[in-house]
Amino acid sequence: MININLLPQEFTFERSKKVRFFKIQALGVAILLFFIFLSSLTVALRILQSRNIDLVRTKLSAVEQRITSEIDKQGSVLLVKDRLNTINQFLGVSSEQASIYKLITSLIPAGVLVSNMSIDKNSDVTLQITVPDANSLDNLISSLLNTEKNEGKITKIDVENLSRAQGGIYRVGLKVK
Repeated sequence: MININLLPQEFTFERSKKVRFFKIQALGVAILLFFIFLSSLTVALRILQSRNIDLVRTKLSAVEQRITSEIDKQGSVLLVKDRLNTINQFLGVSSEQASIYKLITSLIPAGVLVSNMSIDKNSDVTLQITVPDANSLDNLISSLLNTEKNEGKITKIDVENLSRAQGGIYRVGLKVK
């Protein structure tokens, strides 16, 4: 087939330029539409995520309020527990110091006079005693150190001071741990 083109060559050149320009313009519009789509998608995702973030913040503040109320409750419970311990001490519930006192008084043999007995918070006992002779002192110390009798509560006895008065009476200061 024979193709005869009677139009001037500039016209065909102009037309191919226009076609190329329209193709480039269509490609630019497509790219522009693609970027508009991406940006609108990004904005939509941001809106959805901000809603999720707001929900999480709301839940977080609710949890923080519950934790704060639990901390307040814990403080109240500790205060009540301390008050109960104090009340129990006044009502005669045996404390460690009371049980040590009862144990030591039960282990002191006859003939030993207790001048002073003090028990500190660590249940360490300081005794000031008067004994008529050395055998009574030996009996007292062996009775206090006997693990069957002292229920394992007495582990050590320190002699703080020892003096002998006229008539063979001994005055002894003991620290019982």
